[in-house]
Amino acid sequence: MGIKIHNFINLNSKKFSVKFFNQRLPFIYILFNFFYRTFIVNLKSKDPEILNFHKLGFTKIDISLKDEISEFKDKFILKNQEEKNKKKMFFDLGNNDKKNYLSKIKKKLSPFLKKLENYHGCDCKISDVVMWRNFNFQNKNNLEEEHFAEHFHQDSYLMTYSKIHINLMDVTEDDGPLEIIPRENRSAFVKTFNYKDRDNYNFFGNNTLIKKNIGKIGDCIAWSSPQVYHRAGNPKNYRDMCQIILISVPKKYSKELDEINDVKLFDNNQEDFQKFTKPYSIVKVIKLFFIYLNHKLKG
Repeated sequence: MGIKIHNFINLNSKKFSVKFFNQRLPFIYILFNFFYRTFIVNLKSKDPEILNFHKLGFTKIDISLKDEISEFKDKFILKNQEEKNKKKMFFDLGNNDKKNYLSKIKKKLSPFLKKLENYHGCDCKISDVVMWRNFNFQNKNNLEEEHFAEHFHQDSYLMTYSKIHINLMDVTEDDGPLEIIPRENRSAFVKTFNYKDRDNYNFFGNNTLIKKNIGKIGDCIAWSSPQVYHRAGNPKNYRDMCQIILISVPKKYSKELDEINDVKLFDNNQEDFQKFTKPYSIVKVIKLFFIYLNHKLKG
């Protein structure tokens, strides 16, 4: 019963938020993010990547992982290939390859992760690593069915949750790239697309508001999926991607999460981090904000 009540309140809160704040998030999450952006984040470095991440909700990272991807790409194994009608299939790696792959990825990304830690004033922990392939599907303009998050939405998390996407292939507009509405375009997007919910909006809004993540194999984009509307494009053939989920955690709490080893990071670990990214009550959201605020004040 408690979960049903929460889901009902959450749904109606999102409708309220879209109408009055142009965001598809629970209202209390919008408040958290507002105060977090006002009192917690650090913009003193004036780093262009971080300034873009803060202003737009995403930034291209000036790092190429082409060599690292090329080294392991032939070892990626598509799971459940016998399910011919699936439009999204996940890749797997052997355990030793998972360790080596992630070790090299983390080493190459470490300069940007340090920037992100300085921005949040917290440790940035990897909670999940997942690789997948999206396939073409028909009925592109049908909002009644969703195959792989190809409808515009925001992820229902706090801004302590963010993502890095890595191209596992060269990605053009024909390959169904990730599409993002920059933070500063949210209001115009909701208006021109007549956006009500992820299954209720006009497909034919102002497409100039959309930024597409096209690029070469190994190119990376960091983005705040709770703060920007986004969707997966529909590829003419397929698109291969790697997603890294990052959680910003105050240092005193991050040690307990260090036990998640590199192999386990390829499993779904979001429940281990949810108290920092997806609290399920107003009281928990408020308490969490003051945990971050106290952490910052104590330096």
